[in-house]
Amino acid sequence: MCFETVVSKKNLLLLHQIVKPMGRNLEFDKEETVKKAMNVFWEKGYNATSMQDLVDAMQINRSSLYNTIGDKQQLFHECVSSYIDQVMEEARQKAANEKSPLQALIRIISDKADWIIESDKGCLGVKTIFEVAQNDETVRNMLCQSNDVYLKFMTDLIQSAMDAGEIEHSEDAGMMAEYIMISFTGWKQSYILQGNPIKVKKMADFLIKSIMPKG
Repeated sequence: MCFETVVSKKNLLLLHQIVKPMGRNLEFDKEETVKKAMNVFWEKGYNATSMQDLVDAMQINRSSLYNTIGDKQQLFHECVSSYIDQVMEEARQKAANEKSPLQALIRIISDKADWIIESDKGCLGVKTIFEVAQNDETVRNMLCQSNDVYLKFMTDLIQSAMDAGEIEHSEDAGMMAEYIMISFTGWKQSYILQGNPIKVKKMADFLIKSIMPKG
């Protein structure tokens, strides 16, 4: 084997080691820039957000945005998808950190009430439903699928609590899950209109008591 061949193979190995991390960094950069764009949409809404707002927040030029993701609508789709994944991951993590299914439900309900009171930006999903979903079939389908996934997650959690004897079996797990999710939306609406954190907390406590075993 000649010396040139050995050097060439070493150079190729070094080049491979250099290029692979760069690929991972590009993925990380895209994730971070989408997160920055999501915060802009979240704060200003889709229609009020300009391309200039987005490129300023993402700290990239327009050509880079168009080449890597696409136009404003395609970027919004990326943001909605990222938001949905984030919400589900947080819910699963909360459930995994609790000792029982019922405790996981209580934690999710309590945290939702706290989030409604403390969040300045509101819920991106709710904002998107009213502002964009009606005229954007892709967003509408994404939100419908997200709702189905979250509903199944909550239904499975409630069913697990029933199987563990923490919730009465006479209740329907799917119906209870839908009731809880609709309650979340109602609390948000109540807080937007009245700005009463005590009322939201009381409604959360009432919901928790309603799912607890009787007697």
